[in-house]
Amino acid sequence: MTHPLHYLDIDTRDPAEYLAALDQLRWTKLQKQIRYVWSNEDYYRRRFLEAGVSSPEDIRSLDDFRRLPSFLDKARHRDSQNESLERYGHPLGLHLTAKPEAAIHLAATSGTTGTPTFYVFSRKDLEITYKVLGRMFRVAGIRPGETTFHAFGLSLWLAGITYIQALEAYGARPVAVGAEGGVPKILRYIELTRPRVLFATPSMANQLIERAPGEIGKPVGALGIETLLVCGEPGGSQPAFRARVREHFGAQTFDMTGGAWHNGTITCDAEQAHGMHYMAEDHCFRYDLVDPQTRQPLEIRDGAVGEAIHTGLEYEAAPAFRNATGDILRLHVGECPGCGHFGVRMEIIGRADDMLMVKGVKVYPAAIQNVVHRFLPELSGELRIRLDAPPPKVAPPLKLAVEAGEDTPESAWPELGKALEQRIRELLTFRPSVTVLPFGSLPRSGAKTKLIEVIEP
Repeated sequence: MTHPLHYLDIDTRDPAEYLAALDQLRWTKLQKQIRYVWSNEDYYRRRFLEAGVSSPEDIRSLDDFRRLPSFLDKARHRDSQNESLERYGHPLGLHLTAKPEAAIHLAATSGTTGTPTFYVFSRKDLEITYKVLGRMFRVAGIRPGETTFHAFGLSLWLAGITYIQALEAYGARPVAVGAEGGVPKILRYIELTRPRVLFATPSMANQLIERAPGEIGKPVGALGIETLLVCGEPGGSQPAFRARVREHFGAQTFDMTGGAWHNGTITCDAEQAHGMHYMAEDHCFRYDLVDPQTRQPLEIRDGAVGEAIHTGLEYEAAPAFRNATGDILRLHVGECPGCGHFGVRMEIIGRADDMLMVKGVKVYPAAIQNVVHRFLPELSGELRIRLDAPPPKVAPPLKLAVEAGEDTPESAWPELGKALEQRIRELLTFRPSVTVLPFGSLPRSGAKTKLIEVIEP
């Protein structure tokens, strides 16, 4: 039987040979894509010329391509949208490489840091997106014809309407209540529709665990959810969260990313996560790693860590081409310890724009969250990093607010806070100042939870 993660026709289990075959595949598709985006005079050709490239033929190899600077990032993406709105009356961006009438689907970021950024899909882009997401659904064991429940936000987010359409294209039956429906409605509709599979952020999953007894008079485990697919924020791969899901839902967890410019990753069905398997090698170059400071390309190999540059290999509408994602990735190349599949796996260990500097130590909020989750259930897992000034530089000590677990007595809070401070000191090489708050003190959200709060004097 074919392994559900197998979708490439590369017959080797040697990491160097495997990566070489992928490079050949990428370069074959990139030569066409370079010529395609070159035709965009408003944006991409300008970026090429600024980089000293006078024609597509100047880029003679994958190494030449990887030495190019980034052409797109969040700030440039928004500027491109704003300028196209002023010039052409649409927000699809100057980097739109198809006719506006061919852009038939829009998705967006949440816009929590300002103006939302739009992802634009042509018919071809949608078909490839459905194929990539379908691979991920198959890995998670979703069966055509069965009911799935969608509790991601539906307000244009990539994991919203785009996922609903992909599930329908796959043949599943999504119940699209969305995070906007609120926890009481979500719980009632799960009772009514009896899905086996739930899509939700880790924050929403925790809310359902906490609130099910009060809202529907029974624990969340009585709802029959067997599979939980999570994305949108850190946590889904952390052992403590996965154990919590097993304990309360009686379900297995699949952590994933996907939807933007044909990106797609998912953990396998092993009890512990061993990184997210990359499911779109034939359509997207997602882990073109560069040094976050020097911006120079890094060797792509097992164990490599760097900022990801994202390029859609055949994206049609408004493609990512040398897009600086801000994601700091760690790569694993070889056999997965959990399922035995041979390929590339990745971990998102932080965000370049979320990086904090504490007495010269680089700290990512996701790493702090990972340590806090080791203290479940004595702590609830909710936390906020409270800064006196905007990041990245933090005047020590870093202030960390965490919640006590629902059944943790107040008398235990001081020692619990000291234990967390010491554990962070051991694992992350800095000592924070921890404040333990009563259970329920920190606001919950069914969407992405912002771990950093700037509380200026």
